[in-house]
Amino acid sequence: MRIEKTFQVKEPIDQVWSLLSDPRRVATCVPGAKITEQVDEKTYKGTISVKVGPSATDYKGELEILRLDAENHEIEILGKGQDVRGRGSASMKMTGKLRSLEDGGTEVTSVSEVNVVGILAQMGSRVISEVSNIMFGQFVKNFQAQLQQPADAATGEAKPINAASLAWAAAKGAFHRQS
Repeated sequence: MRIEKTFQVKEPIDQVWSLLSDPRRVATCVPGAKITEQVDEKTYKGTISVKVGPSATDYKGELEILRLDAENHEIEILGKGQDVRGRGSASMKMTGKLRSLEDGGTEVTSVSEVNVVGILAQMGSRVISEVSNIMFGQFVKNFQAQLQQPADAATGEAKPINAASLAWAAAKGAFHRQS
């Protein structure tokens, strides 16, 4: 599944690039995600927790920076994760690109190729797309807040994604577009 997203921030491109090119800081913007280990300068291990009803499902995975082009403000990453209980997996190849705006702000564009296997895949592409939209909204809000903090600011513990409420909101969004 291909997902393309764009948003704008008021900060200058160099400040936005400093955040976007730092996987530890970006991970704090992703609901439920956490970097647990830096393997080398381009590879990180991490977790993401998804809460479904009363139980949480935890995924462990790896993030690799495939390309980091500071001159053109482009980053390409590959993320792969496995449900720790063996009930599914996911992979994502994402390209992020920044562009300076005339008002001094920055446009952030991401293109992701996502492959999901297991429980989440059974929900179907329409629900996955809606969940992606909701998570993207949360990510943008967190990204903008992170831009306001110094690069070395301490980060809080990641809260798990509540998939039940995400799925409900996604189902409502899909239903409203059909009617």
